[in-house]
Amino acid sequence: MKRRADLLVNGVYKRITIWDALDMKKNHPDFWEEHKEKIFSICKKPENKARMVFQTGKNGVLKNSYFRYYKEADLERRGEGSEESYRHELFKECISRIKCLELRWKGEALRIYPDEILQEETIIMEDGSKRIVDLLVRFNKANPSIYVEKWEGKLAIEIKDTHAVDDKKISQMKQKGLACLEFTVNKWGVKENFNSKEEEENQVVDITNRLEGGNKGYIFGELLVDPISKKYFSTKLYEDEKKEKERVAAELYHLKDLYEQLLDDNKSLKNREKQLEKEIEVQKSTVSRLETKAQAIELENSRIKSSFWYKIFGKNKAQ
Repeated sequence: MKRRADLLVNGVYKRITIWDALDMKKNHPDFWEEHKEKIFSICKKPENKARMVFQTGKNGVLKNSYFRYYKEADLERRGEGSEESYRHELFKECISRIKCLELRWKGEALRIYPDEILQEETIIMEDGSKRIVDLLVRFNKANPSIYVEKWEGKLAIEIKDTHAVDDKKISQMKQKGLACLEFTVNKWGVKENFNSKEEEENQVVDITNRLEGGNKGYIFGELLVDPISKKYFSTKLYEDEKKEKERVAAELYHLKDLYEQLLDDNKSLKNREKQLEKEIEVQKSTVSRLETKAQAIELENSRIKSSFWYKIFGKNKAQ
């Protein structure tokens, strides 16, 4: 049972509530009779829409009216949204209106700026089967931004009220590579009986505002599927390879700098060696001159000692 559906008018689907249907039946009976068999489920793609019928509340209690799947379609969709609680439908509607999704799970936080949030979208799984997700978020902007590439800009949000997502569906979404967050709502106290469209809409607006990330609201849940897209994986491999190449290149540049420094040091040592050799040659030349001078002095002394006057005066003085 659902309180919202799409009415096909002149080739265009228009979202209506039970209050709109009641108003058409009462105030526009001709229009209602013409279009009452053109009521469909609220998913976006026409090929996935299922026919629905409007059921007036029993015993004249109009506020208990609802839309239900047409019998044949209901059989095909049994277990995939044909029956849901009011809370389940309410939170799908509220989240679909959010402009900024603040998601949190186990100490992690992700802010998504949705391009669109679709309700009851049919997903073709890898095994060829069709499964319906409560909400499908498409986005090109997020913080951290890596999730745009990591999740390929898609996220399924499942509303948990009376039933959790089944293991088979989780496995299928993992194979599909579709990220999925489960949001539990059974502890939220919400009103379920209303006397007017405005009264019900006020509750939708209030909860939407409380969940809106732009209002510091957030959705806390369990991340059931956290895929890594092929594009992200290949990009990550490329980035890792790029970083490794940059690291090796940096090491090579460092080695090159060390080698050039060694060449400079070697050149300096050779220049110093040449300078020392020159200094040694100068010292050798000086020593050679001193030796020559010493020899000359020695010869001069020998000559003096052998001279006549030395023999006379020098010898006597020595005695």
